[in-house]
Amino acid sequence: MRSVFFHLIGVTRQEIAERLSALATPNGWENWYLPHGSSSPVLYLGFYDDLLAEAEPADMESLRALLGMMPAVTVMASVSGRVPGDAEVREFAAVMLTEFRGVAWDDYTSHCWTLAEIQSGAKVSGHTFFNYDGWHRSRT
Repeated sequence: MRSVFFHLIGVTRQEIAERLSALATPNGWENWYLPHGSSSPVLYLGFYDDLLAEAEPADMESLRALLGMMPAVTVMASVSGRVPGDAEVREFAAVMLTEFRGVAWDDYTSHCWTLAEIQSGAKVSGHTFFNYDGWHRSRT
């Protein structure tokens, strides 16, 4: 699976859980999937609690510099490998980053993507947000 992390500030875990429960289908304790009610989920959503343990110090410093503080909550959206998921990831990013303050990280850059960058098609190292195909081709 490919993943996108949403690092959010000024919000509680409970507020995010309530929004995810309204937006997506619950799938166990603090897990959801999209599209809502689908028998073939594209995005698997949940909280990510291992940020401090797993992220590189330089990435954490970039995140802190951009947000002005450490994230209060991190949500991980894992994308099923059986579908591209581009539209679903961008739609979910628009919801999360419109309704809550924060940034997104994809699996392909250590860049903190803002909603404006995602929506404008901004490039980092020659790639747009969640450009898994482009990153794969550039590595082969």
